[in-house]
Amino acid sequence: MTLGIEGWLDKLADKKIPILKSRRDQMLELLTDEKASLAECNPIVLSDPLMAANLFRRMNQQRLKDNRLPITTVSSLLSLFGNARLLQEIKTMVCVEDLNLPAVNLHGIESCLKQSWYCTQFAMRWVSDRGVKEPEEVHVAAVLQSVPELMLWCYGGDALPRIHHRAYYECKVYYEEVEKELGCGKRKIGCALAEIWALPELAGFGFETKFNAYTHGTAIGLAAVLARICQHSWYGSDMEFFHKKATHYFGELENKVAIHFHRQLLSMVDDELELGYRPVAFMLLFTDDKKYPEQKYCLASEIKTETAVKQKAPQKPEAESKSEPVNKKADVQESFEADKFSKDSEQLKQLLKEKAGFNDLFKHTILSVHKTLGFERVVFLVSNPDKTKMVTKLNLFSGQADDSLKQFEIDMRVKGLFNQVMLKPQAFCLNANNYQKFWKAIPGKVKSSIQVESFCAVSIFSGDKPVGMIYADKLNTAITPELFKAFQQITMMLNKALEILKKNNE
Repeated sequence: MTLGIEGWLDKLADKKIPILKSRRDQMLELLTDEKASLAECNPIVLSDPLMAANLFRRMNQQRLKDNRLPITTVSSLLSLFGNARLLQEIKTMVCVEDLNLPAVNLHGIESCLKQSWYCTQFAMRWVSDRGVKEPEEVHVAAVLQSVPELMLWCYGGDALPRIHHRAYYECKVYYEEVEKELGCGKRKIGCALAEIWALPELAGFGFETKFNAYTHGTAIGLAAVLARICQHSWYGSDMEFFHKKATHYFGELENKVAIHFHRQLLSMVDDELELGYRPVAFMLLFTDDKKYPEQKYCLASEIKTETAVKQKAPQKPEAESKSEPVNKKADVQESFEADKFSKDSEQLKQLLKEKAGFNDLFKHTILSVHKTLGFERVVFLVSNPDKTKMVTKLNLFSGQADDSLKQFEIDMRVKGLFNQVMLKPQAFCLNANNYQKFWKAIPGKVKSSIQVESFCAVSIFSGDKPVGMIYADKLNTAITPELFKAFQQITMMLNKALEILKKNNE
């Protein structure tokens, strides 16, 4: 949807700003409680960009019509609304859950809300370091920085999912994709919306980042950039790029503050500090936690899902331990047809006995992984002539899977997970248990291509000579231990078959 700035303003400016149902219920509960005061609503609005933008828009647009100055703080905003009017305003607001958005958009909204939290933390740290006596305006402006992206997730169709699908993990590509897909930068949209909706002036300065005009605006603009880096885990090999990008936001009047903000945050990660980018070292503390800081930042549906999962946490009685193999078999059948898989394994052994060639053995294994085990995307990669990359030789996709892996390749010059896999015949599975340990060992371009957080990979050898690698995933479905065990079994049988085949041909 390459609409450009004018097109997006036509699409978004008159739309209602939706809020989270959980936050609306929280506000309504406080406003209908006779013992509660309006001051208790402050933390809710200050931590919620959707709620804050909604209320500032409603109040300030009316004040401008009446030739009065707009409101810039939440405390003043709520006092001017009053309990009764605020209650009516909250009741009439549209909820995100009522928009019937696709799951990917809902996930994007939650991710953006987390990014808003990061942005606020970085901006308020700047305020604290600077000794600002009245930090609420900075707090409000930092919270509102994520509003244009939230509106795009709500009303922009598949524009943001398309951008994130193609370039989530690659910072330089990401900004190019944003310009290509939207026809303009998101900050330009934010700046224009802030003016149309009469949001606090400092929020607009945060989008514009007018270094020489308003020093707090610079801090908020930089905090928004740092929040995006943190949210997308854009660090490591891209550190130097962000060093330049972040320092770009400092103007002449910010030189002293720049030095302070840039160098004083932490002294903990030597490699990062050598590049002079301490903010990223600070952000590494946050990237380890993939959960939201607090449940109130999540959609109600996600909270229910997490609660349901916790309630289902099994505690198997010791008396039932004898029946465990039966349970395991049932689990396997949920993921794939166990009987069919058993036949596939026997057929592979039979092919070996019949002295079938490599192509027959390989084809049988790939089809078993794809059809019987149900992996939606299966790719076979081989080394290029100079051994610097592994490139796609063959791929199988299910009907619903896209073709984003048709040109899949792995740069073997980048040390990491796949170099280790290719050292010997072995299978590997990335799952929730080892994600934190191994995700950082996957090259950024691979992350951008696969767009999943759970997959299987196995190195294929002929004797002691590497032949290639099989990659397989189930898109939005995690790989269960039982499924990986079956994947490992059938692919390692192929390795064993190729070893025997080579010995027979010698």
